[in-house]
Amino acid sequence: MAEVCWSPALTKGRPKSKHVARQPAVSTRPASRARANAIAIAGIVLALSTIVVFAPVRHFDFVTYDDFDFVVENPHVNTGLTLANLSWAFAHPYSATGGPLTWLSHMLDVQLFGLHAGSHHLMSLAIHVCNALLLLLVLTAMTGALGRSLCVATLFAVHPLHVESVAWVAERKDVLSTLFWLLTTGAYLAYVRGMNAWRYFGVIALFTMGLMSKVMVATLPVTLLLLDLWPLRRWDPDKGWRLAAPLVREKIPLFALAAVATLLTFAAQQRIGAVADFGTLPLGVRVSNAAVSYIAYIGKFFWPVNLVPFYPYRESLSPYVVLTAFGTVAALTAAAVIFARRMPWMTVGWFWYLGTLVPVIGIVQIGGHAMADRFTYVPLIGLFIMLVWGGYSLLAHEGTALKTAACVAIPMTAACMLAARAQVLHWQNGITLWEHAIGADPANARAHANLGVSFDRDGRRDEAVRQYRRALVLDANLADTQNNLALALARDGRRSEALHHYQEALRVRPGYANAHTNLANLLDEEGRTEEAIAHYREAIRSDPENSLARLNLAVAFARAGQLEHAIPLLEHVLEHDPTSASARRLLDQMQRERRQKPQ
Repeated sequence: MAEVCWSPALTKGRPKSKHVARQPAVSTRPASRARANAIAIAGIVLALSTIVVFAPVRHFDFVTYDDFDFVVENPHVNTGLTLANLSWAFAHPYSATGGPLTWLSHMLDVQLFGLHAGSHHLMSLAIHVCNALLLLLVLTAMTGALGRSLCVATLFAVHPLHVESVAWVAERKDVLSTLFWLLTTGAYLAYVRGMNAWRYFGVIALFTMGLMSKVMVATLPVTLLLLDLWPLRRWDPDKGWRLAAPLVREKIPLFALAAVATLLTFAAQQRIGAVADFGTLPLGVRVSNAAVSYIAYIGKFFWPVNLVPFYPYRESLSPYVVLTAFGTVAALTAAAVIFARRMPWMTVGWFWYLGTLVPVIGIVQIGGHAMADRFTYVPLIGLFIMLVWGGYSLLAHEGTALKTAACVAIPMTAACMLAARAQVLHWQNGITLWEHAIGADPANARAHANLGVSFDRDGRRDEAVRQYRRALVLDANLADTQNNLALALARDGRRSEALHHYQEALRVRPGYANAHTNLANLLDEEGRTEEAIAHYREAIRSDPENSLARLNLAVAFARAGQLEHAIPLLEHVLEHDPTSASARRLLDQMQRERRQKPQ
């Protein structure tokens, strides 16, 4: 206890006593008010910095990379919030690609703003700003270090690697799930400070909402254990790892929820054919790619150039590159364990980065990409903590003044803001996005294919065909590009070429419903009705909700005089989409014809 000195004037003439009364404590209200003001100012600066970087998105369009499939042309989304759409969001396997709450957020945007792309972008930006502010508040509450917390939150808000998650409408799941991630972390902090069942229920409820936004949130319980080590210091590794066992048991309900959500999502992804099997990509190739990706993300963290939406899978990796990546990951992991007591922020930061990337590092391969910038939205928080707290520790050790630290942090943040602003501008539409991707890597087949789609939507068909052909030269196994090229050729009357490319699309992906439907349309136009009917049936078998295939199959049956087969198909279409004017008109016409037909 600190020694207390009394003024002689205060004790003069008073009898001595063994117990000396303490002076009244100095009021902490001014200090608390000053700190609250400092946090408020920091929050305003953070929000304004983020808005300055991302402000151009209010003028951006949707891009030809899931935006049209997920929002613009998705009948379950572009009709807004309805009971049928709510049911679809929670029950349909395809909804696993986004998460029910993510789909609801898209539906809400349509309900409020229609299909005005800029408003959808602004909603994503608003959530991102909230995420940055929440990160600032949660870190400050846990560590008491406002300056360092502001640095971490600012890097999170304006790092170029995070542009993709914010400026891409279809990636709403990143910003929305992270909102619930940070709210869950804040609720956990409240629970730690005053443990009771209601606060723990709040943690579970927010965590569940995060899982319903994006299943990547499943790693959150691991990060809570890391926060128990630092900065909450609920256990000390020097006193034995067994002390962490009660903390693990405390989180069993969260781990159970994460396991259930992961299994359900994996099953749904398998049902829609999004998961690559091990025959296509052997486990050894996936593990090698994962190790290289861990290091590649760190490289982009420090030097964020040539950032594109799609990085092609690495078909062959040099053994030297793979061994170097494994060695680097192992060395950093060992250092994080060894220095857990002296530098706990390093341990927490590294394992945060390492662990939160596990669901998307490619061991379970979904899609054809090797890595993706959007996957770093949460994991980079760990690297930000390592960088900021490590830099502060180094400067404090050297006795450097706080002003010097600010002189380092401010230019670094400004550089991030400039680079992020430049990256944001690439996302203004599909053409600017994919031209940038081709500039970064001319051999990127997917970039050429998507640029072709952008040209096609813009009415520049000749340029679209050139891009499709270039993409297929680089990778002939792009089934969707074979289909798109065939469509463009068919519109130009080049039917024989179109037929060849439809067949190639089905060779690559035999169950490709859109290719079956489009090929059937072409065959039907040529009078090859029986062949067309076979392909329509196959399209419906592959995609039972393919209303266009059912509609066209009904027309083909009607043309063949088989109204008894055509009418049930139209009734099925109307049952699932009562607003289909074409199906209603055709059904009325066919029912009249059947009534007038002699018995």
